[in-house]
Amino acid sequence: MKQQFTIQAITNCSIEYEGTIEYSTDYGKTWCILDTLSLPAGHEAQFRNAQSSSNDCFIIEGYFNVYGHISTLAPYGTEVFMWMFYQTHVVNASKLILDFDELWPRAYYGMFSCCDKLTSTPELPATTLAIACYGLMFTYCTSLSTAPALPVTTLAENCYSYMFKGCISLRKAPELPATTLAQRCYGGMFYKCTGLLKAPELPATELAPSCYENMFFNCNGLTSAPSILPATTLAENCYQNMFKDCASLKRAPELPATELAEACYSYMFNGCTNLATAPKLPATTLANSCYSHMFKYCTSLTTAPELPATTLDYNCYAYMFNNCTRLTTAPSVLPATTLAQYCYYYMFAGCTSLVNVPSSIGTSSTKMRESACTSMFSGCTNLTTAPALPATELAPFCYGGMFYDCENLTVAPMLLAIKTDEKPYLCMFHGCIRLKKRPVMPKKAYLEAVKIGFIPNGLVKNKHFYETTVYNPSNH
Repeated sequence: MKQQFTIQAITNCSIEYEGTIEYSTDYGKTWCILDTLSLPAGHEAQFRNAQSSSNDCFIIEGYFNVYGHISTLAPYGTEVFMWMFYQTHVVNASKLILDFDELWPRAYYGMFSCCDKLTSTPELPATTLAIACYGLMFTYCTSLSTAPALPVTTLAENCYSYMFKGCISLRKAPELPATTLAQRCYGGMFYKCTGLLKAPELPATELAPSCYENMFFNCNGLTSAPSILPATTLAENCYQNMFKDCASLKRAPELPATELAEACYSYMFNGCTNLATAPKLPATTLANSCYSHMFKYCTSLTTAPELPATTLDYNCYAYMFNNCTRLTTAPSVLPATTLAQYCYYYMFAGCTSLVNVPSSIGTSSTKMRESACTSMFSGCTNLTTAPALPATELAPFCYGGMFYDCENLTVAPMLLAIKTDEKPYLCMFHGCIRLKKRPVMPKKAYLEAVKIGFIPNGLVKNKHFYETTVYNPSNH
């Protein structure tokens, strides 16, 4: 026989319910409709026939435990369990039996949300999950140090979404053996779990859109990531923000995928200030924003990995190493010959220690794209040598601000394009105070540049070129 759902008072408790519910204080001999129940410390009350909308919950003053079979409170498919104990002082729920084997959408959504005294959770034995079934279930349970086991191997959309968000006392994550994922299934699962030390292994080889998005975002105590993320079939936003602001993380997992998806690694390690080594990035098939902001603010990173792709995509490397202030070495070669809009946009901007850069950006046959290299090295104050820029077919703002405030740059690269309208060089060398000679460029291009005010003739300050410098005309 199933044990009736029971609340056991630890301290004197006042119990109300926003929906309709029956209670008994004599172990089921008599039942009454609940208005307000005063339950003395050490006493118990049973409950049944709960009826409510998705936003109704118990309102309980005082500390208490819960136990019994959840199915004795309300039937399968109900909204009763959503937000059920929201912001109450439930302490021990380990003997609460969640006895539905197959779940339904949002079954236990937010059930213990903001229960800051909860130390023990119920087991989660369901074998068939549903949309958002455990979403926000334990969010901001700040006293919770141990998570329940999660043995299910086939997941559902949003099933664990933000499940343990803000559980700052959680030290160890449960094992996550699932191999069949779903959209946002792990999204934000451990968001702001600042006490979490180690991330579990994640064995899935085929991913789903946003499946790991925000999973360990702001886990600033996390020191260990999975050794490898073995997936070879990625999906849109799959790893986006996954380890963002994990300030204690020193080693990144291996990333063996060779074919990427839109925004798949976007912001993945952004703000990982102790990450000293980047993983190898062997991918040759890129996608929109695939690496954008990936290592932004990784201030311990010293060397960028090689990037072998020869065909780029929109925004693919934008802000990738932005403000990596200890980065001294960029990839030795950027072999891409087919560029895309915003592909290198602000890629190394703010890398104040950068001294080693690729030998060349593109080839003579490369067709530049709009804003392709805009601000690529802006603020690289230790940069003394620029890469060659052999492209002759330019695009609007393609080199705009490329070396902005590179105050130690002494020699400008040759600019070989003849057609220079549409402002491809706007602010390209602004603030390069040690640059004493203009770039070598074709005379026709120079005349066009002067005409539109890009290059000053004489001793001037000019925001479009470089400051306080003498221009010496040549016949190039």
